[in-house]
Amino acid sequence: MQYSAGDVWWGPAIHKSAPSYRPWVIISNDTHPFHHTECVAMAITTQAHSAGVEIRAEDWIRGGSKTDSYISPWYVLTMKYCDFDRQQGTLRKGLLETATDELTTYVFGVDQR
Repeated sequence: MQYSAGDVWWGPAIHKSAPSYRPWVIISNDTHPFHHTECVAMAITTQAHSAGVEIRAEDWIRGGSKTDSYISPWYVLTMKYCDFDRQQGTLRKGLLETATDELTTYVFGVDQR
C-alpha cells in the first residue's frame, strides 16, 4: 500500500476512553526515518475549535467528507501504517502547509506564514 502526505486514513483515536476511530491526515514524507512502516499524522475532528484548520469541500483532491471537518494541528502523533483501517481521501498540499505552519508556531513560537 502506498501512503503519502495529504492522505486521510481512519485509525485509532488514542485519547478516547472507549475504543474509537478518527480520521488522520499524514503530514510526513519519505524523509521520515521509518517511512516504510510509520508516519507523522494530525487528527481530524468534527469539532470547530478556534485554532482548528477548516477543511472545505475544495480542499479534497480525492474523497471527501459529508460533515464539517477540521485539522487539529496540536494533536500530532506517529502512527503505524498497519493501524490504519481505510482511506477517506487526499487533501491538497496548501492545506497541509497551513496546518504544519500552525504546529511550528506551537512548537517554536514562530509564525511561518
